[in-house]
Amino acid sequence: MNFAAANRGAFVILVVAATMGASWLTGSMVIPDRLPGRPVIVTTEGDPAAPLPAGNVENGAALANATCSRCHSFTPSAQDSAGPSLFGVYGRPIGRQPGYTYSNGLMSLGGQWDDAHLNAWLRNPATFSPGTRMSFRGLPDVAERANIIAWLKTLH
Repeated sequence: MNFAAANRGAFVILVVAATMGASWLTGSMVIPDRLPGRPVIVTTEGDPAAPLPAGNVENGAALANATCSRCHSFTPSAQDSAGPSLFGVYGRPIGRQPGYTYSNGLMSLGGQWDDAHLNAWLRNPATFSPGTRMSFRGLPDVAERANIIAWLKTLH
């Protein structure tokens, strides 16, 4: 075996290892171990006490007709269909529409349909009232919810 060639190979491996170690050491001193955390953005979206933005009645009517009219009616004389009539819903006790059978979870909530309750309901009905029969997934956009709520207030 040629020891000179083996020594040269070992020397190359030693130099490469020393270079890598020096690079790692230098990098760890220059670059911090942890990256800075993501900035925290504070919104009122999760705060149920936060006021809703001002809603646009016309946009709310258009959105409700496109989204809610499949299962709900909006006139005082209309009969309930898959869902109860939404005429006069604002201020009505939750889960209490004469002639309509609500889920047990919704009937047990208590309270009245106001801005905060309607906002939470429209955001995610299944979270607001687990076991609800309403198949609607919800509106993630707070402005769209505010528009529908502003329109619902006019149905009296």
